Amino acid sequence: MKKGTVIGIVIGLIAALIIGGVFGVMAMRIYMLEDDLAEQTTVQEQTQSQEGEKPAVQQPTAPQPQQPQVQEGDSEYPAFDVESEVSRIRAIYNDTVANMDRWSVVVEQEGINMYYNEWDLKCVIVPRGAWGIDYSRYYYYENQELIFAYYEAQDAHRFYFYEGELMRWRYTPNAQDAQNATNYDWANTAEFNQWEAIVRNEGNAFVY
Repeated sequence: MKKGTVIGIVIGLIAALIIGGVFGVMAMRIYMLEDDLAEQTTVQEQTQSQEGEKPAVQQPTAPQPQQPQVQEGDSEYPAFDVESEVSRIRAIYNDTVANMDRWSVVVEQEGINMYYNEWDLKCVIVPRGAWGIDYSRYYYYENQELIFAYYEAQDAHRFYFYEGELMRWRYTPNAQDAQNATNYDWANTAEFNQWEAIVRNEGNAFVY
């Protein structure tokens, strides 16, 4: 075989190996790239599946406003113990009634009787119909200040005052049934305010 022919064959083999290696490397890279793409796709599908399983986020809800507790009446003494003051006034009333025969009496026009302990006015009794009011009225005082009044006709009203303001209006439709009565404490109604004005104005008119 000629030398040139041998050299040609060797060069051809070397070229074939080089070209085959290049194509082999390219094929391997393509395979690896496809495998990577497949793996990435699988990871993305798993992630989307997991995200789809998450519960929906709950929006925070604002707390519902609490309705204020409605109390009877409208007073500047919200924590005032009405029952204790009423009990104190009743004790003064009982003492006044028990000692009326010891005090001096001044009789005014229309048969109004005013009871004094020296110069201290304790009680005023107004007969029914006097001054155009169709009730018998009884007014009781402490230190010249009206603290209690009682009005009686077919029905009956008891009025308890604190520092010049009507604290409790106790009403019964039957004057003979004092136990069946309703209390209105520190109320702010037209009727409550009207009674407060009538009783306070007449009761204070006797205080000189």
